[in-house]
Amino acid sequence: MEGWLGAGLLLLGGAGWGRQLGRRGLTMPALLLTLAVMTLGLALSAAAFVRGQPLPLVLGAVGALLAATLTMLGGRD
Repeated sequence: MEGWLGAGLLLLGGAGWGRQLGRRGLTMPALLLTLAVMTLGLALSAAAFVRGQPLPLVLGAVGALLAATLTMLGGRD
């Protein structure tokens, strides 16, 4: 269960990162929050990976990249 929570946190962090980049600027509080969320998500997903559940880590990492890309490109008009 923790692995899927970690995957969700990675997706959320990726979307937050893309939103910050889409606004053409990073703020320190948002950057620290995003890094904290993604670090926790990565730790939970990696722990699930070590226990033999690789899917949350794979989906979380790929999903974070996709979420960051989509929110970054979607924020530019």
